[in-house]
Amino acid sequence: MTGWQIGDMIAMRREDLDMDAGTVITRWDDNKGKRDALVKLHPVVVEHLRRVPTFGPTVLPWNRHERTLYDEFARIQEKAEVHLPCREQHEHNRHCHVYAFHDLRRAFATMNADKLSADALQALMRHKSYSTTQKYINMARQMDQAVASLHVPDVLKGKTAAGGV
Repeated sequence: MTGWQIGDMIAMRREDLDMDAGTVITRWDDNKGKRDALVKLHPVVVEHLRRVPTFGPTVLPWNRHERTLYDEFARIQEKAEVHLPCREQHEHNRHCHVYAFHDLRRAFATMNADKLSADALQALMRHKSYSTTQKYINMARQMDQAVASLHVPDVLKGKTAAGGV
């Protein structure tokens, strides 16, 4: 619900979070954009953060190497029986068959590319370069156009999902 990189999330400082205003300051030394910024958070994010009981300086403390967080995320998905196909020609490992944190970031961009202005999407995702944001917007538009252009057989035209195939 933020579009942030995982490192930005675990670096979020309690002193920078204003739950009443629904904002957080991201710090230049903790984000890829290398700039401080006040970011508005969705109310769902704020309500979730209100329920996280921590007492340290960070909101979502992770006292181990960031790589271990990726391993834990994979373990959770494996327990949920997520098993994605890997089409790469290489020696497979457990991370080939589960989602990565960047997949969530990419989904955020894709799902919101047509709902937000390019400037808002760039600010929320903390992209330093506008061209990075534009790549996500272009991909979302290409997919929308591709789906809209798909051939639909005459026999399926006018049918609803419940009554059709």
